[in-house]
Amino acid sequence: GIIIDDLGYDNTLARAFMALDIPLTLSVLPFTPNSRAIAQRARHAGCETMLHLPMEPIGYPSVNPGDGVLLVSMDKETILEILNNDLQQTPFVAGANNHMGSRFTENAEKMAIVLEELRKKGLSFVDSRTNSGSVAFKTAQQMALKTAKRDIFLDNDLSENALKIQMERLLSVARHKGRAIGIGHPHKETLNLLKKYQSALTDETEVVPISRLVN
Repeated sequence: GIIIDDLGYDNTLARAFMALDIPLTLSVLPFTPNSRAIAQRARHAGCETMLHLPMEPIGYPSVNPGDGVLLVSMDKETILEILNNDLQQTPFVAGANNHMGSRFTENAEKMAIVLEELRKKGLSFVDSRTNSGSVAFKTAQQMALKTAKRDIFLDNDLSENALKIQMERLLSVARHKGRAIGIGHPHKETLNLLKKYQSALTDETEVVPISRLVN
């Protein structure tokens, strides 16, 4: 499974990812200029979408995840109100994954509030693992929520060689584990990487929507 995070700003680039002959999962930020438009276009294109849920990072507010962010200082009612507002911004989603969230995903009590609401709505959660101390995946498992976690970030380094190394790592994990989840971002370099590896991805693996990999 391959998730493209941080969508909601560049319509043209979003459409280019949708046009690839690979069933990518598109994760859309709430309260961005094109949140709804991209989610709706993805539905028409047959691409699965997720809510890219902003969560408090270590270093907040200097590091800012944007509007609709969940903070550890919030009470349950506030968290649920913001979560539901975020979901309304991004229609048709199959689930959510965290945007930033290195602090929030360390907090089992606050994560449980979010995950329980997603479970009630029949939605899944993918732990982006922006922090090795994240308890999001483990907490979701304990709650019997459909869940998975990221294996590889494809494009933290946008140099051609680094991108190739990360894609090969993703393919290697898939071969050894039988399944793998990679996360990329709306960069032209990432788009070009997927174009180059399109045949390898379809010949050597089966790329599936993330909803096929949550359990």
